[in-house]
Amino acid sequence: MLKLMKTLPIVALAVAGIVSATTAKADPVEYVHMTFVSGAQFSGAVTFAPDYSSVEDVTGTLTDYQYGANGFAGSGSETIDWNWDPGVNFTSGTNIFGTFLVDGTPGDYAYGAPGYTNWIAFTYDYSGAPGLVFNNSGYGNEIDYNDPMVSGYVSATPEPGSLLLFGTGLVGLAFLLRRKMGLGL
Repeated sequence: MLKLMKTLPIVALAVAGIVSATTAKADPVEYVHMTFVSGAQFSGAVTFAPDYSSVEDVTGTLTDYQYGANGFAGSGSETIDWNWDPGVNFTSGTNIFGTFLVDGTPGDYAYGAPGYTNWIAFTYDYSGAPGLVFNNSGYGNEIDYNDPMVSGYVSATPEPGSLLLFGTGLVGLAFLLRRKMGLGL
């Protein structure tokens, strides 16, 4: 009975960790990958509003693109780390949101200003959220208005807190199994 009393808290912690990890609501952060006609690619993490109705943040890289080049340039890399005029929808339609993912300095909204070089029109349908689908309404999905997207996908990224809870549960179960098998710590 004493042995059961000692292991019961460990079992409870392990089960709580696993249950919490599998039922925790993930943050609305999605991994976005886009490939464009020129061969350029964008890959990054996009943070959405809780109901996916707008973009709150972006951290990613635009590779193999040169501003003003006709066709595939095959060089150049830009950090894309802010979205233009957060919360403003640059398209219309039910459950469709469009914004611009931008490099350079946030808040420099004057066209042609030296604060940014490239932007990506990013438009999606969130009617099936958390599953998102690219949409071509408004400015669609293209770089600098002249390099349309030819393929892409949006996939969920695991929430760090969920991974921590899941890991805690696994460690607890491993500890319990070691004790049960008489291996100690």
